[in-house]
Amino acid sequence: MHVRRRTRYPIARRWTALAAVAALVMSGCDSGPEPTKTQEPRVTYGQPAADMCEGMKMAEVAAESGLKLRSSDDPTVTFDTRGSDVYLNCGVSAYDESDRFRTEIGKFEPRGTVSLRTHPTHEDAERDHESKVFSLKTHERAGQFNASSQQISGWWDEGVYVQLMLPMDPKEYPSIENLDAAAVEVIYELRHGNLLVNTDLHARAPTPQIEQVLAFLREFAEAITKEAVSHLSRTGPN
Repeated sequence: MHVRRRTRYPIARRWTALAAVAALVMSGCDSGPEPTKTQEPRVTYGQPAADMCEGMKMAEVAAESGLKLRSSDDPTVTFDTRGSDVYLNCGVSAYDESDRFRTEIGKFEPRGTVSLRTHPTHEDAERDHESKVFSLKTHERAGQFNASSQQISGWWDEGVYVQLMLPMDPKEYPSIENLDAAAVEVIYELRHGNLLVNTDLHARAPTPQIEQVLAFLREFAEAITKEAVSHLSRTGPN
């Protein structure tokens, strides 16, 4: 009887060939270097000058809001160059000649400050902004002064708006009958590039008009902020 022998095929060679093909395909995918990521240009502000507050047109900004800047309280400056950052603080005090937002205590008189702080690096500014926002939310976390906050967007990179309200105690004004007013405050904490801006305004408001007063102070704060920042030199995208 003749026995036919089966031909044995080299299975190992077939898998070796497949592995080689796969290796070539994979090596072809990785043959080129990874593209270099181009870092987007970032806004960088120059340091504020000690006399910058004097050049700000705060009287015009106040007039556009129907207010007058007190001649005895023109913007004042606090200039601090301690450390590697530079800090400029300008005070603003205004009043309304009309009876708008008038309380039993007197005329509507918004007051406050706008502060500019430039850091040597964007990373320093980011850390400082985060720290300041955490501090600003202290009253909100504690449930004090009817405090509330919200993230806000605009020409800046990061921004937080905070508002506070505290009814005025009639015991502190014994000569005034039927006092119905509150102390209100609005705060803008912004970061744009290496710049931090803090604008803080407060005033007395008639209780029935608290929301209108808060909205007015927000607009006034934004106008003050825009005017202050416009006097800084800057490089980078518009």
